[in-house]
Amino acid sequence: CGSSNHSASGPAMQEPQVEREGVFLATLDYQKVLEERQNFDPAGHYSRPDVTLLEVNRERQATVKFSDKKMGTDHVFDRS
Repeated sequence: CGSSNHSASGPAMQEPQVEREGVFLATLDYQKVLEERQNFDPAGHYSRPDVTLLEVNRERQATVKFSDKKMGTDHVFDRS
């Protein structure tokens, strides 16, 4: 295990500190941080619109669903 500081774009700013205790500081260029946020991909780099779809059901859902396996049926109580 070890610790290291990395720039906003990813490359290491120092050699990894292995088997060493301490506080390791680095100065970041805040403008670079803002620039790199433009490259942020919240869906991850595996995001492929040809195979992935996010579907949002906007209909109101029941707050609680009780499942009674003995009866073999589901009972839905909507507290809205």
